[in-house]
Amino acid sequence: MKKYFVILTLFMFALSVGSAEKKDKKEELVKLKTLFKTAKLALKNSNNHGPAEQGLLGAIPRQDIDNKDRARIYYTAALLQQNLNGTINRLAYLKQKYDTAQFFGTTLSMYQHLIRCDSVDIIPNAKGVVKRKYESDVNSLMKKHRKNLLNGGIFQMRKKAYPLAFDYFDAYLRSNKNPNDTIIPRVSYWATLCAYNAKKPIQTRRYIESAISWADKAQKPILQEYKARTYSWQNDEKNWLKELNIGVKLYPEHDYFFMNLLDWYNTHHKYDQGLALADSLLDIHHEKPLFWYAKSLLSLGKEDYKNCIQFSDSCIMRDKNYADAYFNKGLSYCNLALIAQQDACNDLKNPKCLEDRRIIQSLYQSARPCMEKVRQLQPENADRWASPLYRIYLNLNMGKEFDEIDAVLKKMK
Repeated sequence: MKKYFVILTLFMFALSVGSAEKKDKKEELVKLKTLFKTAKLALKNSNNHGPAEQGLLGAIPRQDIDNKDRARIYYTAALLQQNLNGTINRLAYLKQKYDTAQFFGTTLSMYQHLIRCDSVDIIPNAKGVVKRKYESDVNSLMKKHRKNLLNGGIFQMRKKAYPLAFDYFDAYLRSNKNPNDTIIPRVSYWATLCAYNAKKPIQTRRYIESAISWADKAQKPILQEYKARTYSWQNDEKNWLKELNIGVKLYPEHDYFFMNLLDWYNTHHKYDQGLALADSLLDIHHEKPLFWYAKSLLSLGKEDYKNCIQFSDSCIMRDKNYADAYFNKGLSYCNLALIAQQDACNDLKNPKCLEDRRIIQSLYQSARPCMEKVRQLQPENADRWASPLYRIYLNLNMGKEFDEIDAVLKKMK
């Protein structure tokens, strides 16, 4: 008897739980209807937009609603934002005080809801069929407020509120239904600039190709630079190098691409690749000092000091104040002197000893004006020229100059 009583009790408990679950689900469904009723009331009376919208959006994750309900929620939320926008617009029309940022903000929120509605409305049903209910209404609302959405982006961009400005331009571009909208590339340009200034790499690249197509000749290489920089922000070396190579081929006059490739080739000891690139660019811009300097730097890395001196001279011939070329040339002479010292004869009785000494002195004599020129051009960079000059003056037995540079080095410690 006790056994049957336990079974009956468990059965009744299960029934009560099931009944409670059905009741809760029914209450949730009723609550959804109530939320729409609250929103309808807010639209009618033009008040309480915020609570009505929040209530609807809070229902989005619920398991008891389907995509049709979600599309309706987003569309209704968009209507609430449009209604609030109209309320603020009336204040402006009546020349009463109103919040410009809030006015534009309601336009952005409306578009964001419409975009979400559109994305849910296009999802196929259980049978794989797409039955769009809100397409016409969504397009109508978007078309009506499109100008204000764009003006909102410009308003925020002028305030340098770049992340927010991007959201406006992004919404404008994502909601575009007109293939003949000629302003799209320009808006893409604004969106790209805002995303870049906000340091958002993925967003910067989202519309950059369209932006480049619209930009003038002076702006195109800058946009390509932005594209490369975004990969650098993400530590994506492969794509960063790819965009640098595209940039240097399309815009060889824009130094960012070549300078970064040069640094990479030099750091990774890819000297021959770097020299090949420099040669290809010299075929186009033979008189550009930068490309001759690059050859001197890469030759220095290869320990090809004679060619380094030659290419440094070619650079200096085109730019008399190119400090880096003087530095490479001076360092090459110092390194040649050091090699000569290591191989020099140490037997004072041997005539070769005197000849070796003369060669070493000559190399340091050649290095001296180069490093002194670096000092003259970059007096603030003592960490660059002080040590080489110390070595030069020491080997040339220049007491006064040596003492002066020794004092400089002591101050640096």
